[in-house]
Amino acid sequence: MAENTTGAGALSRRDFLTGSAVAAAGAAMLGLAAAEPAVAAEVRSGNWAADGSAAVTAEPSAATNATAADGTYREHNASSFPADDATPIPPRAVPANWDYECDICVVGAGGGGLNAAARAVQLGADVICVEAMGLPGGNAQEAGMCGILGGYSGQEEKKFAFPSYPFDPKALTDWAMDEYHYAADPKLIYRLACEGGKSLDWMADCGVHWRLGEVPVYVAPKRSTLDHHVLKMKDATDAMYNYGYAHGVDFHFQSPAVALVQDDDGRIVGVVVNEDYETERYIRADRAVILTAGGFCNNKALLDKYIPTAAMGCASSYLTAGERGECFRMGLGVGADVSGFNSSASFDGGVDWQAEGGTWARFLYDGMTQLSRQPWLTIDRCGNRLRYMDSRVAEDGANAIYALGDLATIQMTPPGHRSYIIFDANYEDHLAGFAQEHCRKLLTPDLEQIEKVPEHYRDWHHGVQDAIDADVLKRRDSLEELERDLGLAEGVLTEAVAKWNDACERGEDDFLYPMPAEWLHPIVEPPFYGCRIGGNLYGTKAGLLINDQMQVVGTDGRVIPGLYAGWHTAGGACGENSYIGDPILGSLMGDVGLAFCGGYLCGTSAVENEINGGQA
Repeated sequence: MAENTTGAGALSRRDFLTGSAVAAAGAAMLGLAAAEPAVAAEVRSGNWAADGSAAVTAEPSAATNATAADGTYREHNASSFPADDATPIPPRAVPANWDYECDICVVGAGGGGLNAAARAVQLGADVICVEAMGLPGGNAQEAGMCGILGGYSGQEEKKFAFPSYPFDPKALTDWAMDEYHYAADPKLIYRLACEGGKSLDWMADCGVHWRLGEVPVYVAPKRSTLDHHVLKMKDATDAMYNYGYAHGVDFHFQSPAVALVQDDDGRIVGVVVNEDYETERYIRADRAVILTAGGFCNNKALLDKYIPTAAMGCASSYLTAGERGECFRMGLGVGADVSGFNSSASFDGGVDWQAEGGTWARFLYDGMTQLSRQPWLTIDRCGNRLRYMDSRVAEDGANAIYALGDLATIQMTPPGHRSYIIFDANYEDHLAGFAQEHCRKLLTPDLEQIEKVPEHYRDWHHGVQDAIDADVLKRRDSLEELERDLGLAEGVLTEAVAKWNDACERGEDDFLYPMPAEWLHPIVEPPFYGCRIGGNLYGTKAGLLINDQMQVVGTDGRVIPGLYAGWHTAGGACGENSYIGDPILGSLMGDVGLAFCGGYLCGTSAVENEINGGQA
């Protein structure tokens, strides 16, 4: 095995383990807002700007995605995004000499890559795993949900499975294919159904401690609540990194992949990385390359080309750790086909920071995002009321989870692709009565695992104040001023508020989708608040076409030898034109669960097909 060389400045295993409590904070800092927050500098953590200052320089609104006066979508500006290139990345020729050699090279050390590397090394492969960041975990370390719909031992203990118990992968496949309008690959969906629960039990064997009812394993018993709000997936990625490292995976951090290596026979035989971000190194992968370094949520050119509805409707993305599309573009460069066109998944409550000159990618659980996800008066630019989807757990926990994605679709599809939330000075008095669950709880210092939240955001008020200071959350003394500064036509907001206040006075909502009486709070006390919102993009579903063995398929319909892909580099987890946001429907098992399971499948298939001759 090659020497464990991670590059100058990269984290050693000891460095990583001692710094794991703050690792999520460092990645989350990449997408914070433009504005000087109204809190003392000493409560901050991490660098908020390239020079380490608290202020972040951002382009004015007119130069960013929201070019219209009302902040609605028009066109994007390349300099506003980490990447803005949809062209294929061509492969390199086989070099005269290799810098490192292995059986399998895994690109990406996020949730999927860590599982792919751990599974492959467990099955006897010599594995190198390369990662652009200086620590493992990727975007999975900022996530908080994993939905497994059946076959997991913990669910068997509770006698729970979806769509019915006992668990039947064929029944789950039939249900999923119906939801995807029969546009997905049933063999791939069936394998996910069969292996999803197995991958969770395997991770538990590797050291991940799933604590039912506390961590993000979807079991949804009657009247249950799953507090998957905090960053508990960081625990899982830490455990999988530790397992892989202990069993011989050679991790190379701060070494982004820049190209695949393809031989004269068309086989993928290696990867070129930019070690230490400075020096090109060639890694020979004698048996396979596995691409798992995410989708392209922060590459607006790729979004425009392959998922145009997400490019227009999503006001923000929480994938601050990267997702710039290099793996996808490398696959295109060797002739890979594309699956899942125009398919994506979103959370509700994407705050339109970019309309005010801020960044598009942000930490998901800041106070402003959480505040925007509450049942306020919500209208479109015409003043029409929009439905609110309740996340309180009643008879069935599953229905409450669906609300997170369904509401995102509602918020993203009005004219201009933006919605508007409105409330008055008494907003803080109403929050406890809303009682929202499932990723909608406000961040407070007593929340479990609060140490994994960036220090500045551990009190939700800080994120809200940041938004007020940046004029993202507009605070005005009159409704007329708020109406004008939100870009709404004269009378649109004032008339909508008048109708709302009439309903509040009657104590009964007359809207087609009425609010419960306890949520009817009049908007009468200045100052008045308003914010533009859309979806919060958390998963691109367009990606490289794969078969049920996770092998990448070319435009000729044939497997590209030696190349595998897991989610979210791969597509096919849902059908074409699936503009859906449900954490379950959006990817069959939730985005983090999809990455975990996909990595497990990649590692298994690559060893079986390329080393063991197709034998398990």
